[in-house]
Amino acid sequence: MCRIIIEELNINGEGISYKDNNKFCVKNVLINEEVEVENFKVKQNFFQSKLKKILKPSQDRIKEKCKFCTICGGCDFMFVRYKKSLMIKKDVLKKYFEKFFCGEIKINYSDNEFYYRNKVAFKVENNKIGLQKYMSNKLIEIDECIVAKQEINQVLNVLREYLKQYNNVEINHAVIRCLNGHMSIAIVCSKKPRFLNILVEKLKNKFNDKFGLYVNYNTNNKKIFSDKWEYVYGQKELQSTLFGIDFYVKPYSFMQINENVMEKMYKRVLGEIENEIVIEGYSGIGLLSCILSKKAKKVYSIELNNSASQDAEKTKKLNKIVNLENINGDCNIFLPKLIQKHKDATFIIDPPRSGLGIEILQSILKSRPKKIIYISCNPYTLKQNIVFLKDSYYIDKFEIFDIFPQTFEIESFVVLKIK
Repeated sequence: MCRIIIEELNINGEGISYKDNNKFCVKNVLINEEVEVENFKVKQNFFQSKLKKILKPSQDRIKEKCKFCTICGGCDFMFVRYKKSLMIKKDVLKKYFEKFFCGEIKINYSDNEFYYRNKVAFKVENNKIGLQKYMSNKLIEIDECIVAKQEINQVLNVLREYLKQYNNVEINHAVIRCLNGHMSIAIVCSKKPRFLNILVEKLKNKFNDKFGLYVNYNTNNKKIFSDKWEYVYGQKELQSTLFGIDFYVKPYSFMQINENVMEKMYKRVLGEIENEIVIEGYSGIGLLSCILSKKAKKVYSIELNNSASQDAEKTKKLNKIVNLENINGDCNIFLPKLIQKHKDATFIIDPPRSGLGIEILQSILKSRPKKIIYISCNPYTLKQNIVFLKDSYYIDKFEIFDIFPQTFEIESFVVLKIK
């Protein structure tokens, strides 16, 4: 055991302390707290430590509202008052990017601190359902997830009752999405589960016909979904409208899990556009591209995934948009060609956590778009990409959109301009 005082937080939300020429990293702590830790792993030049006891708590620390959060590890920042948690994230970002941006980082709060998630993947094992224990494959049975929408918790309870009554050991996961009070439910199995007709009846009794049920067949434990789907009952897609754009979401479609903040962020992106050529990379189902078409002169939407690109084209036709071209292909190939053709285009990207690869970064430097709007869910890879582009681009604006309240996850909105 070792006593340390937390001196700072890093970009992962870990507390950092230096003592006796050693560096300690520990989760679930705040600056100036005195804590007792156990060192369980040595990593390069620091001790990865486990919090054992808080000796002197911060005045910003509060009691978590969820009895499961310290076990599942999903809500790793629930022990801080909400607005203070955003100030902490802002301070961490400001220090992390201080060499590249000295201006004010604006915070965009979520209107809902709890019950905001529109999608949750639950683990199923031995006819029990819940969440996965932090850093473990062990199942934790829960009766409610207080960051998930209430309708998702209602589906959870129906599934729990169903699993208790009928032996379905082939079920591994249940992925539930809620949009405008309508549910998309995907049961992930190694083989077809029994008594699905009974599950349908239980869901109908609870939700009438405001749901859709699918089965996904998957024996690969490295990812939740496979490409093998079976439609069972109800709504094949969930329908919604944003900025006057009607769109549909399938069980496997990517969509931000906090609609309230997603709308704020898309409005912010829209504010950067005025009758210009826009190129969106990693465009997914094309919702943002359709929204941008309202103010842009022309929008090019590039998406590598064929299914997502087909969904984007469907949304375009549904909304009768004429100034949008959906391209199913690789950004590395199409971006340089489009920028060479449209020198003054604005480039918009929202890549996965891994950030932009070397090829797309080289494509940006070669094609030199005048403005880049970069939406990032990972400050680490965002910084790596900015370091690569720093000789040609500078950060003009930096904002936080809190898509993940109660967690240390940070969604950054950055506007880069050419030097």
